[in-house]
Amino acid sequence: MASEQNKDRESGDWKRKEMKGIPASLGALWTRRDEQGWRYAIQLDDSHANAQGFIHGGVMMTFMDHGLSLLVWEAAGRAMCSTVHLDNHFLTALRPPAFLELDGEILKQGRKLAFARGVLRAGDKPIMEAKGVWSIVPPAEAGPDA
Repeated sequence: MASEQNKDRESGDWKRKEMKGIPASLGALWTRRDEQGWRYAIQLDDSHANAQGFIHGGVMMTFMDHGLSLLVWEAAGRAMCSTVHLDNHFLTALRPPAFLELDGEILKQGRKLAFARGVLRAGDKPIMEAKGVWSIVPPAEAGPDA
């Protein structure tokens, strides 16, 4: 199974990006751009599992928040943004190893708010879904240190 996941990642033109801060606890972020925009994924292993051997829900919520935030950030011209609300729903449990990919979209965007949703998938299997709201700080309001 792990070799299938590596094949999916290697055949999809994914590029490895190291993250900083809390998202770094997920490991590397895998990115690629296709006709629909940016795609994000993470490679999960036993270090991401709970005591029962399944991927910890907090790991998936962290990735969902970070991935959707990146989509909003890109859609907002890379203006600062922060999560206001994120409603997560787990669809099934997931055992490591797993290559978890975000299918996300911006539902609506204004000057100061964006609404997005996403589905985390392992292969074709949906694992978790979420909808959320992000605050966008326009560059003129972000200040000189932004």
